Amino acid sequence: MNINNFVILPGSKSGTSVRLKTKTVKELQLEKVQLETENREMEKRLRQLQSDMSREKEERKKLGAYHWKSGQAGARSSQARVVAQNNVNRKKV
Repeated sequence: MNINNFVILPGSKSGTSVRLKTKTVKELQLEKVQLETENREMEKRLRQLQSDMSREKEERKKLGAYHWKSGQAGARSSQARVVAQNNVNRKKV
């Protein structure tokens, strides 16, 4: 057992030590390469997504702006007319 694999953490009780996981330089380099590869792939996917979204936005603009129609008066159904008429009749009484 190598004493260099242990370290005493600040603020801990005296004599309490933790064994550090040591990684070789080769493992760290491999991990770095993997992370860089993942980073490039994610950046590529992000650029593709942004491109797709901007293309779709342009297509929507060309087709004409779509607006929600809620809150606008439209044709009433027969049930809605009956309810409205009942409300008017109640107010008269």
